[in-house]
Amino acid sequence: MDKFQVKGKLSDKVKKLSKGNQQKVQLISALIHQPKLIILDEPFSGLDPVNAQMLLDIIVDLKKQGAAIIYSSHDMNNVSAIADKVVMLNSGHVVLNGGTSEIRRSFGRTRIYLESPLTKEQILAVKGVDSVDDYAGGLQIKLSDPKAGEEIFALATKNGYITAFDQQPPTLDQIFRMKTGPEAILEFQKEEGRDHE
Repeated sequence: MDKFQVKGKLSDKVKKLSKGNQQKVQLISALIHQPKLIILDEPFSGLDPVNAQMLLDIIVDLKKQGAAIIYSSHDMNNVSAIADKVVMLNSGHVVLNGGTSEIRRSFGRTRIYLESPLTKEQILAVKGVDSVDDYAGGLQIKLSDPKAGEEIFALATKNGYITAFDQQPPTLDQIFRMKTGPEAILEFQKEEGRDHE
């Protein structure tokens, strides 16, 4: 109870606790005997950011102690922090299956975060750039060709020091949206139609 910071007394009825505290008590009852196999369904839903981080830390500790953890989640940030392997489903069909880092790398380094004097127009003029958006005080650049990053870096640094240039594969959250968004659903429906012909 102390570790999970449950608000209430040991004698309180679970139904009288807040939703977050009810969820914590359920998790305590599932984890108190330190099982070697843990299956969780959307364990972070209904938790505020502080409690979600506390649960994340506990799950990571259990993982370090050797527990095998299977869980479902729509929060890809938590998936990135916990999972070694991901199976992503769309309409009940597997659309991705593999290690988290391998999945990200398979999409190429197509995202750049940049803080420099370059304008959006200058960046959009580079071949292989799909879009440029304002993001967290800098620019988020989406590439169709990862090699465009080299040209953007050369342009951004031609007058010297810049504060940030980070070229990464898409995050699991971005991949999730690519694989389950409206365009992915249309593509899936086309594939289903071909399979039934």
